[in-house]
Amino acid sequence: MRFRFYLTICLIFSGLVLNAQKKPLDHTVYDGWQRIGERMISNDGKWVVYTVDPQEGDNELVIQSSDAKYKKTVSRGYNAVITDDSRFAIFRIKPLFKDTRDAKIKKKKPDEMPKDSFAIVELGKDSVWKVARVKGYKTPEKEAGWVAYQLEKSVEKKDTDKKKPESADKKIADSLTKVIDSLQQVIQSAPVKKKKKHKDEDVIAEESDDSLFAIDPADAEGDDPSTSATDAGTDLVLRNLENGQEKTFSNVLEYYFSKKGGKLVIEQGKNPKDSLSKVSVTLYDLKEAKTTVLSSGGNEFKNFVFSEDGSQLAYLAERDAKPKELQKFYKLWYYKTGMDSAGLLVDKNAVGMKLGMTVSEYGNLNFSKSGNRLFFGTAPVQPPKDTTLVEMDLVKLDVWHYKDDYLQTQQLFNLQRELQKNYLAVYHLDKQELRQLASVELPNVLQTNEGDGDQFVGVTDVGNRIESQWTGNTKKDIYAINVNDGSRKLVKKDMIGVITPQYISPTGKYIMWYDSKARNYFAWDGNTTRNLTEKIKYPLWNEENDMPDD
Repeated sequence: MRFRFYLTICLIFSGLVLNAQKKPLDHTVYDGWQRIGERMISNDGKWVVYTVDPQEGDNELVIQSSDAKYKKTVSRGYNAVITDDSRFAIFRIKPLFKDTRDAKIKKKKPDEMPKDSFAIVELGKDSVWKVARVKGYKTPEKEAGWVAYQLEKSVEKKDTDKKKPESADKKIADSLTKVIDSLQQVIQSAPVKKKKKHKDEDVIAEESDDSLFAIDPADAEGDDPSTSATDAGTDLVLRNLENGQEKTFSNVLEYYFSKKGGKLVIEQGKNPKDSLSKVSVTLYDLKEAKTTVLSSGGNEFKNFVFSEDGSQLAYLAERDAKPKELQKFYKLWYYKTGMDSAGLLVDKNAVGMKLGMTVSEYGNLNFSKSGNRLFFGTAPVQPPKDTTLVEMDLVKLDVWHYKDDYLQTQQLFNLQRELQKNYLAVYHLDKQELRQLASVELPNVLQTNEGDGDQFVGVTDVGNRIESQWTGNTKKDIYAINVNDGSRKLVKKDMIGVITPQYISPTGKYIMWYDSKARNYFAWDGNTTRNLTEKIKYPLWNEENDMPDD
C-alpha cells in the first residue's frame, strides 16, 4: 500500500516537471511549421519531386521513386522540373536563409546579395551536379536532352593590396598617359566635316566619321543600325544532358526554346568592350549545331514565339527610333526554316492595317496549332508627348461626365491598362493576308480550335457600361466573327449571363451561353437560337445563393 502511494507521488511529480518544460507556442514554433510546396510526377509515373517548405527558414527538395526504394533530399532546392524523358530533375538552390537575411539587414546592393545555384540530378543516382551564381534556366517543353542556364554578372574583384610607393617607371608612365590624353582631347575638339540640321530643331547634330560603320553589310534583311543598348546581358550556357557538353553564348538578354523541333532563340546585347557590336537575334539549331543570325541592330526585341513544330518564329522589334525620339513604332518580324534571316511581316503601313493603327508592343503573339495563322495585337498610334511644356507648370484636372462608362476613380485605376489595350489581328501566312478581328467596339475575341477555327466569338459590353455603376454587371452583345474575311454577325444582344471559351464548340459553329434572367442555357447554330434546357424540371442555378441579383 505504501509502495503504491510513493509511486503515485513520483508519477505526479514527473508529470509536473515535464509539463513545466513544454515549449510555449510562439514565433519560433510556428515558423517551423511545414507544408508541401512544389509537387510533380514524371511522365512515366516512376518519379516524384516535391518541396517541404517551412513558414520561415530553409526548405528541402525531395526526389523520390514512386515505389519508395529511392529517396534523395537536397537542402534549399526549388523551381524544379523533370525532363520530358523522365531522366533528370533540374532545379535551383537558394542561398542560406540566414545569409540572405543578413544581407538585407546590411542593405547590400542587388549585385552583392547572395545568389542562387543551379543543379541537375540524374534520377536514381546520388550525385548532384552544381553551378554557382545562376540567374535562371529553361528547358524545352516537349523535348528532352537539353537545358540552358544563364549566369549572374561576374563579381569584380576589389584590389585589397596596400599601396606601394611609386617607382620612377610608374611616374614616367603616368606622364606619358597624361600626354596621350591631351592629344586625344585636341583631336576630339577638331571641327567635324559632316553636319546635319533637323527640320524641327534649331540644334545642329554633328556626325562623326564613325557613322561610316553604322550600317553593317552583314545585317539581316531590313535591319537598321542599332542606336542604343543599355543592358549588356550575361553568359548563357547551353548544356547537353546526355554527354555533358556545353556551349556558351555571351551578352544574352533573353532566350527561349521551341516546344518541338530543337531550336533555341537568343537575344544578345551589345558587347560593352566593342563599340561596333550590335544587339542581335540568333537562332541556334540544337541538332545540327548551326547558328543563324535573324536580326542585327535595333533597340528592343520582345515577345518571341515559336510555332508548334518549331519551324516558324515571330517576334516584335523596335529598330528605327533614335534614343530621344518621342514616338517609337514596333514591327512584326517573321522567320521560317530555310530563310537566310528574319523578314519584316507587318508594320503600320502594311496592307490590311486600319488607318491610324500600328503593331502593339503589348499584344499577345501566338501561332495557331497548325502554324498557318499568326495572331498579334494592334493599337491606335499614340500622339507624341508635347515636350515644349514645363512639367511643373502644368495644371492637372480630372473631369467626369455622368455618361462616362466608368466613375472617375475607376478611370484613374484603369489608366495604365487602357494605355496598353490592344486589339486582336491575324495574319494568314498561307494567303499572306492581314485581318483585323477585334476593335474598340468589339474588344474581346475568343479563339476556337486552337486558333484554326473558321469562326471566332466576340463579346462586348461597349455602350452598356454605365448601369454597372449600380447593378455591378453589364449587358453583353455576342458576335460570330468570320476569321477569313473579318466579317461579323450578331448572335445575341443584351445578354445578361455567362459565356466562356468552354461554351463554344471546337470549330466555332455552335455558341452557347447561360442566361441569368431566363435561368436556362441557349445555343446558336449559325442561323437560329435554341433553348437547350427548357424541358429540364430541376433548377440549373444555385438555390441557396440568395442575393439581390438575377
